Amino acid sequence: MGSIEIVLGKSRVLILFLWIVYGGASLILMWIPIPLFFKILGIALLCCQGWLTLNHHAKRVSKNAIVRIWQDSEGRWGCQTRKGHLARAKVKTDSFKSQWLLILRLRLQARSVSVIVPFDAVNSSEYRALCTRFMVLK
Repeated sequence: MGSIEIVLGKSRVLILFLWIVYGGASLILMWIPIPLFFKILGIALLCCQGWLTLNHHAKRVSKNAIVRIWQDSEGRWGCQTRKGHLARAKVKTDSFKSQWLLILRLRLQARSVSVIVPFDAVNSSEYRALCTRFMVLK
């Protein structure tokens, strides 16, 4: 099996999905019969979490966002963050693959990270190759 390197871009599909999920959660929170203070606090927390998730996983502009992943010819995985940090990684067994989305759970030296790869974040041949390599892992 040869090496592969994938540079992750932003995903319009994931941006739309996150807007729908966090917007819907905010609307539901407005209709729950709780005091106004808690509604405002809940919506503020949803907005903060949505903003962080959007910048980290969909737009990949936060400094700790994974922007590049690779697998060398010996089967070892690695990743790079936006601020340039390189790390070796192992793909965990609780990773997820579907036709539209790949969630790679990577075990770095000291922690685990999730890399969300929607089908529109890379070109179709790279997505297919990544899914094929993921199937070999399972």
